[in-house]
Amino acid sequence: MKKIFLLPALALLFASCSKSDTNSDPVADLVAKTNMVAQSDWKITQVTDSGKDETADFSDYKFKFNADGTFVAISSVATYTGNWILAQGNSKPDDSGNISADDKLNKLTITVTGNKQMDKLSHKWLTDKITATEIWLRDDNAASNEILRFGK
Repeated sequence: MKKIFLLPALALLFASCSKSDTNSDPVADLVAKTNMVAQSDWKITQVTDSGKDETADFSDYKFKFNADGTFVAISSVATYTGNWILAQGNSKPDDSGNISADDKLNKLTITVTGNKQMDKLSHKWLTDKITATEIWLRDDNAASNEILRFGK
């Protein structure tokens, strides 16, 4: 008799599991990506503004995204300090007139000033890719053709 009740109970248990149970948790994913960004020094591998390659302007810099939210840019001439934060994307459109699917992407905001290069970095960037070795960012306005990429 116990076997008769056990089979339907097991069937119900397996049927109640859905694909959404195996999807990653957006908050846990954001924490993992934040930890990847804050783990070590970075260099800029690509900067493009309006289709113009400006990567050479950053060849003398190394960058740190510290776990406490501080952003540090170090060159042979000066050190610039600011802030950074990685935030979860929105499920609601921001009504900016840009691509609505971009609203769901995480945003990495860098706030730093001091010279032309730092002003270029100071922005709310969409995150296309964050791994242990690469950070790919872009502007939410596709017409601006702004790309910022960090690497190890």
